[in-house]
Amino acid sequence: MKIAKQYISTAADHLIKTNALAAQAFEEVYSSILNNVTTGSDHFILNCTCKNCNGVVPVKERCYQILEEEFGWYREKPLTYFHKDAQKGGPIDVYKEFITGHSFFRSGLEFETGNISSAHRSMNKLCVGIKKGELDLAMLMMPTKNMSFYLTDRVSNYEELEPYFLLLDEVPFVVFGFDAEEYSVDAPLLPKGKDGMSPRTIRKWQYK
Repeated sequence: MKIAKQYISTAADHLIKTNALAAQAFEEVYSSILNNVTTGSDHFILNCTCKNCNGVVPVKERCYQILEEEFGWYREKPLTYFHKDAQKGGPIDVYKEFITGHSFFRSGLEFETGNISSAHRSMNKLCVGIKKGELDLAMLMMPTKNMSFYLTDRVSNYEELEPYFLLLDEVPFVVFGFDAEEYSVDAPLLPKGKDGMSPRTIRKWQYK
């Protein structure tokens, strides 16, 4: 895939430029997006037969797979702040502690596949992690409006959340807006899940 749009807050920009572990966290997430490609290709091709024809979960899962297998991130990191009522906050999608010598750095990432309300919750959850001292850098990735047109109905997109980025400027926060590198009616459809707005038809999809 490609990163078509990107927001880096003032605080995050300073951190990435001055802290090697922050820069490493940023580069690993960046790499997980760029290296998400379709089978038999060196880039990501999305089926564009009609609106909402693809599922989004396979895109997320491939990024997670890269982060886990190549870079040692792990999934489902609970925040202590939400421990008393985990149902309200939920865990962070993927998380990594970077340790070098006496340096210690924690980064959390949410991959947004829900509607715009879900995207706001993800953004707020990450901000809580920063404010409560459980994260040092927060990152969020989501499709652009262009790509979301061909994904599950009502999946939020970068442009929908963008007006609220001004709230993040003093928070070490990065938002990636990713897009397919190519669109084709001949590309395999990405399978959809069985919950939310996803229809129940699932088609086979293989990762590279």
